[in-house]
Amino acid sequence: MPKIVLQIFYKRYMATFKAEVYAHQKKADGTYNIKIRVTHKQRKKYLATPWYVSKEDLTRSLKLKNQRYIDMVDDVIKRYRTICNNVGEALDNMTVEQVVELITRKKEEEHFELDIVAYTRAYIQKLFDMGRTGNAKAYQVAINSLVKFVGRESVDIKEITVKFLNDWIKWIGEQPARKNCKKGGRAQSLYLAEVRAMYNRAKKEFNDEEAGVILIPFSPFAKVDIPKAPLTRKRALTVEQMRELAQVPYSTILQQGCNRFNLAKDVFLLSFLLIGMNAVDLYNATDYKDGRITYQRTKTRYRRADGAEISIRVEPEAQALFDKYKDPTGQRVFKFYKLYSSMDSFSAALNKGLKKIGNSLGIDDLEFYAARHTWATIATNDAEVDKYTVHTALNHVDENMRVTDIYIRKSWDSIDKANRKVQDLMNWDLSDVTEPKK
Repeated sequence: MPKIVLQIFYKRYMATFKAEVYAHQKKADGTYNIKIRVTHKQRKKYLATPWYVSKEDLTRSLKLKNQRYIDMVDDVIKRYRTICNNVGEALDNMTVEQVVELITRKKEEEHFELDIVAYTRAYIQKLFDMGRTGNAKAYQVAINSLVKFVGRESVDIKEITVKFLNDWIKWIGEQPARKNCKKGGRAQSLYLAEVRAMYNRAKKEFNDEEAGVILIPFSPFAKVDIPKAPLTRKRALTVEQMRELAQVPYSTILQQGCNRFNLAKDVFLLSFLLIGMNAVDLYNATDYKDGRITYQRTKTRYRRADGAEISIRVEPEAQALFDKYKDPTGQRVFKFYKLYSSMDSFSAALNKGLKKIGNSLGIDDLEFYAARHTWATIATNDAEVDKYTVHTALNHVDENMRVTDIYIRKSWDSIDKANRKVQDLMNWDLSDVTEPKK
């Protein structure tokens, strides 16, 4: 029986490129644009180049004779061939239109530019517009450091390499502390984290892996050992220190609300009474009814599906302070916004007042956030509240319980009981909040 041999012929399609000039495309000034003819599967498409030639650059048959243009066109064609070769066998399934699209896309990728400074500043403005001032300021400080490091307002994203980041880290570590501030070790970690977030945000926005569009191909942050931030300094006050703070005499005032010392004392106590409510949330609070204050924690509201909402029962110890700072218009819970036109000025007043209070009590660097730390510490160590309840009261999310929490109806009973235990432990009288007048 004769042996039958089957021969399978595989036809490989290759795109070809050729520079051409066409007489009918002569411009009014007598020049011609050099076109690259793309031929694939016996079909043709044309790509324009940035070069225009005159008759002196061409033969009588409109072929290029100027060597400078010949060399430039050859370089372009080599680049186009490389792009097609990198696609491999997939080219066989592409139309000539798709080949042109591929080349055009790669050209865009090669010439892609993104000023990470301008990109970040635009995002910062969005955050300010949304009222997320804390996040906005964090990005602002980080990008300002980057600008200071390079000595200019513009930084192309391609400049951000491993060496660039390592040099910036070193530079940050060498900078002196800001005026009236102690030099900390958090800047390197925090600044790099903020810029990394913007870098990754840009990659997500401009890259499309499914479509093969990779305008930002590198991940330099993954190859850099960013110094870890030092452990947060323990800011918690003891039970006795809190009692001493509550007993600190008010200073004499000329006009209520203008004395930063008195304001700081009151708002610090108010925060403690409300389970460490942040200053920005006290400033903006609008929901107070049926003896409860309800708000969405500004720091995390945009990162959580539940908007970081929490409701706190106002204990009797806090009532005098509520009455003292009640907003008469009813627009907000407190009238802090009438005393201080911006959150920044309100926060600055609190910190300056607390510094004086801390000095009077022998407490170094007393900060507003200490009220939150203090409540959590006293609740855990002194009032014997379980850590899970403290965790919930601080409006934190347990990552291990995130799915389970979806199925559990929110109840504030546990945190109400926890706060009551803390206030019972304090055993203090906060009913007299009258400031002496001159």
